[in-house]
Amino acid sequence: VTGDNIATAKAIARQCGILTEHGTAIEGPTFRKMSPKEVDAILPNLQVMARSSPDDKFLLVTRLNGHGIPETKAEWEEKMKGRGEGLTWERHRDLILPGHREEWEESRPEGGDVVAVTGDGTNDAPALKAADVGLAMGITGTKVAQGASDIVILDDQFSSIV
Repeated sequence: VTGDNIATAKAIARQCGILTEHGTAIEGPTFRKMSPKEVDAILPNLQVMARSSPDDKFLLVTRLNGHGIPETKAEWEEKMKGRGEGLTWERHRDLILPGHREEWEESRPEGGDVVAVTGDGTNDAPALKAADVGLAMGITGTKVAQGASDIVILDDQFSSIV
């Protein structure tokens, strides 16, 4: 998940062995317009998300592991504030990410995935917090990102955790 353009993201992901022949690469603006059901359909093959926003990263994490999925109508309505006029529980609850608890659980009888997230900026904090394991950078990471994480990589070297 990166803010880079799709061509750059795909090229780097191929070089690193992340993007495979049958993998899916998507852009954040496309992801944002998808329904929970549409996202669930691509998740098994999703390997790259480019031009993504911090909210895209958070929505992807919550869709994978279920943390932060609204439990009630009131929680859903609170999360939808500021996301557009006219959104209603009755008409949009199954159409807008992140979805809602009942729908999420029905789509995952075995439960969610375990998700790890890395981040260094303040805008990464929601995704770091929603992840099962959040990893922040100790040197370049902001105090907010570090505080939202479970693990702080003191030397900023991924090899330290592998």
